[in-house]
Amino acid sequence: MYSSFALIKNLSSSANNLKFSNFEMTEIDQCEVGALKLAHSVFGVGVPLYGDWVYRRDYHCDSDVEERVSSDVEDTLFLLRLFKVGDLVFSRHVIRKPDGNNLRQLPYRVMSQIRKTFGYRFESEECPGFDSFASEIMSHRNWSSTWFQTARRFFLYGGSKEFKPHQQSVDRIVDYMVAMEAILVPERDFLGRRVRERAAALLEGDDEDFIKKLMRDFYDIRSTVVHGSDVDPENNAFTMSFDFEGIIRRVIVESLRKLPFDDTDRASFLKALFDVSHNDRSELVYNQFCAIKGQDEKKTCVERMTKRADSWRGKE
Repeated sequence: MYSSFALIKNLSSSANNLKFSNFEMTEIDQCEVGALKLAHSVFGVGVPLYGDWVYRRDYHCDSDVEERVSSDVEDTLFLLRLFKVGDLVFSRHVIRKPDGNNLRQLPYRVMSQIRKTFGYRFESEECPGFDSFASEIMSHRNWSSTWFQTARRFFLYGGSKEFKPHQQSVDRIVDYMVAMEAILVPERDFLGRRVRERAAALLEGDDEDFIKKLMRDFYDIRSTVVHGSDVDPENNAFTMSFDFEGIIRRVIVESLRKLPFDDTDRASFLKALFDVSHNDRSELVYNQFCAIKGQDEKKTCVERMTKRADSWRGKE
């Protein structure tokens, strides 16, 4: 038998063992010496601490088990973090082979050691609900789509990074917005507006204005970072970070459930949620024209646009 282990941090529960349909999570408790001994045998002495948890999933031997183990542990982390908000951390993934030898996965961006911004609390009575949620989410065809795999990857990247605005550590926001663009914006223009309008429309709630404002505020933070400026740590948006993370998760879940799998159909579906008007585009063209300082360049631009307009009139 193969066994998959991962060290878990930032998890709290009134129970010390959480049993799911195909894995379990056990707390390293001071009253349970056996749990600490097992953790030491898997991860090494001095690595696990009291209060940490151990993820375990067992597998029967077959030809592709090692490949499946690596993907399953990431799937589990992703689904747990989709299920509810919180900085749940998996680190130090280890596979124990039938002969007792351990295969240790090298560190990569999804497995992290961050300190929590938002605690992740899970109770034993929630286990059946999670099992049903995970089964439903993984059953959707979009689970294997290219756009969803991109969104999933950057969602996990963001969740593995510290979030400390007073230290300019807000890269998490950038990754989350990449995930949102991968889901909601196959186009290349009006990105921020498309994200907020389509996110609100996709979620179909009474909190549409709240969602739009929050997505706009955090998209502004994303733009500040990617264009090389410091964020204002006193930005009022940061007080709504918990709500923002909840919206990101809701968008990911609803995109799996509602968006068409085919790229052309998905683009049409998203346009039906929200599309940029001709008036918006003409206003952008006008503002761009006004930004041209050189008179010769302005004249050339007018001549080109007039020529194009004349050709359109000839076709009418």
